[in-house]
Amino acid sequence: MHFRLIFLLLLLLLASVTCVSAADYRSYTQIQSISYSQPIAIQSMVREWQPPFKGGSKAFTYNRAEVGMRWGNWQFGILERYDYLLEFSPQTAELFNLTESRLPLEAGREYELRIKARQQRSRGVRLGYRQKFSSKFSVEVAASYLQGKSLTDGSIRGSAQVTANNDYEFQFETDYFYSRDVLFERDVAPPKGSGYSTDILFDWRPGERFQAQLSIVDLLGKIFWENAPYTVATASSATKIYDENGYVRYAPAISGRESNRNFTQVLPRKIFFMAKYQWSPDVELLAEIQDFGIVRFISAGAGWCYRRSDCFQGLFNQTAGALSLRYLGHGLRVELASDQLNINRARYLVFQFSFNRNF
Repeated sequence: MHFRLIFLLLLLLLASVTCVSAADYRSYTQIQSISYSQPIAIQSMVREWQPPFKGGSKAFTYNRAEVGMRWGNWQFGILERYDYLLEFSPQTAELFNLTESRLPLEAGREYELRIKARQQRSRGVRLGYRQKFSSKFSVEVAASYLQGKSLTDGSIRGSAQVTANNDYEFQFETDYFYSRDVLFERDVAPPKGSGYSTDILFDWRPGERFQAQLSIVDLLGKIFWENAPYTVATASSATKIYDENGYVRYAPAISGRESNRNFTQVLPRKIFFMAKYQWSPDVELLAEIQDFGIVRFISAGAGWCYRRSDCFQGLFNQTAGALSLRYLGHGLRVELASDQLNINRARYLVFQFSFNRNF
């Protein structure tokens, strides 16, 4: 099935190559990385947990890189993707911060434990086609074939009861698939996966001054994992150990089932909307919405173009409290965004880069 799909894509490419001239060929490179963490700095989330702790219930990272070729209305690229979405109860984040920082606990306090994780890393090929219906409206559709490289998909539900300022007991149930068992350190072979993703983009320009774009990534998307490891279990704090400072540490006692089976992972849909109004020949007003399912960012700003081909844009992300700066010109687009000048403390980080070159 995989070879037939790739062969079909190649046939479509060859059929279209003969219909365009050499001047219509353009290479492109795109890199997109957006990360957000409500409770703590992104660097502390992925490395060593360090204050300050802000609280919250969401964290994610969305990353993709693509290189390819455009000719006429067609495009073909090779892409790499990495997505990780985390949803958790605010009490889970609070307890995790207290225990990781070895802070005093409040005796008698009960915490809700709830975590939902969805992660995938994949690479593949992407074929797109743009159809212009008029000078004011066009639609671009794309389909990707993906080979899955790693996954985490599942949830934890339970509770924890504080028994002393340095001790607590817990019990939770988990049901999750993985390529690496981060909970119980089960030794497993990573599964193989293959799947697809479809994207669509609408571009509307009703007049010279106004433009709107709506892009839906992973409108339909799934990865089919073969013989994926999974665990369905109940874990408790029956086994306790204490560190050199007398703070409790756990090697959870588990009962349940560890096995392997096929699993279909649904790729979360992402929606991006942009509106631009040309206030004057040199100034444009901007509004954007980025919806990642678990969090929606709303931004507004303005741009200044000192030549038609060179523009600087600045937007303020009201949701994350972050400033975004962009440069667009000569086939190049670069964007940097952060909610902190010190990126080591940033809870929202964006880097986007794209470059198009005509032959």
